[in-house]
Amino acid sequence: MSAPTKRALLIAKHWPEPTSTAAGRRTLDILDLLAEAGYQVEIASPAQPTPFQAKTGYGEHPVAVNDASFDRWVRALNPTLVIYDRFMMEEQFGWRVREQCPQALTLLDTSDFHSLREARHQALKSGEPLNLFHPIAEREVAAMARCDLAVMISQVEVELLKQHFCLPDWQLHYLPFLVRELPDPATLPGFDEREHLVMIGGFKHAPNRDATTWFAREVWPQLHSLLPGVECHVYGAYSDHAMHRLSDPATGLRVHGRTEDALATLARYRLNLAPLRFGAGQKGKILDGWLSGTPTLTTPIGAESMAPQDAWGYALSDAPDRFAATTAQLYQNKTDWLAVRDAGTRALESGFRYSDHAAAFIQRLETIAANLDAHRNRNIWGRILRRTEHRAEEFMSRWIEEKNKRADT
Repeated sequence: MSAPTKRALLIAKHWPEPTSTAAGRRTLDILDLLAEAGYQVEIASPAQPTPFQAKTGYGEHPVAVNDASFDRWVRALNPTLVIYDRFMMEEQFGWRVREQCPQALTLLDTSDFHSLREARHQALKSGEPLNLFHPIAEREVAAMARCDLAVMISQVEVELLKQHFCLPDWQLHYLPFLVRELPDPATLPGFDEREHLVMIGGFKHAPNRDATTWFAREVWPQLHSLLPGVECHVYGAYSDHAMHRLSDPATGLRVHGRTEDALATLARYRLNLAPLRFGAGQKGKILDGWLSGTPTLTTPIGAESMAPQDAWGYALSDAPDRFAATTAQLYQNKTDWLAVRDAGTRALESGFRYSDHAAAFIQRLETIAANLDAHRNRNIWGRILRRTEHRAEEFMSRWIEEKNKRADT
């Protein structure tokens, strides 16, 4: 007698675009890992298709929001595992999945801790202290609590959720980017074969837009004077007029659109820059720098969750003058360049190996699935949030108020 089919359903905010966003790559990491573990993988999304979405080979299903057709469809599919791609998808579809497939293990993949990124953005814009406790955080943490497991790409964010939001360790799982093959620096272009500077990152992502703008206005004028004749090329999917206006061909700053092969593009340049001033999660642009053997310079925010601050081969800074000076030093000094390249290789080896994380993730899912009722019974806040009785009085009052208004017209 054959074993029952293990079926994993991803409900995606966007169809995965691994060449456009790090989030798209992260999504495929998880789906491929599940497929290798014997799951039949299906993807559903309310988003419009794009010409850049991955050809995954998995089942793809357009679905509608606020539509009972989803109920019938998901009940027929009968997934054993449902993954929500960010908290908005859990809000939209979670209650429907709970009604139609109550025994499906539910998992929230945040890609990054969205509310932390938003809090840092607001603090940067306002100059006010960081405020973690805002409405988006309430929504995101509530979605985590309603799920059986929240998968986090940043160990820093795991600790933050435990310390500040009181989520238990048994409801969180750390899963970084997964690197299956480590690069051999000897096979990649060396210091003397490379020239110029590069930045890369999709422009739908607010931290990348800010980093490019800040670099062009605050760092590049200083760096250009330190490295006359050196150019900086900025690549990003979904570039627009506002980003292209930052180009300054006279000084060698050039903003391009997407690149189809990030690693091949990065391997042409001597240094990869990631001047991030806010953000969260792990950064695909830094991972790609390391994978292409391109020494990568970043800020404390960029370094977070990628490697310890003392493991980069230079002093991290988000001060424009220091960032420019460090870039110029590494661009001109081969010994320092090699040291930073090697630091990136060590970071890959110590933090991102597929073999160090894949089996533990699958084992975690299987353990929870085998003890699902007990796992859910101790998740008291998730059980409370999955109910509506604690707001029934409000909903009834609002309904009566609206009914009375209509009766008076």
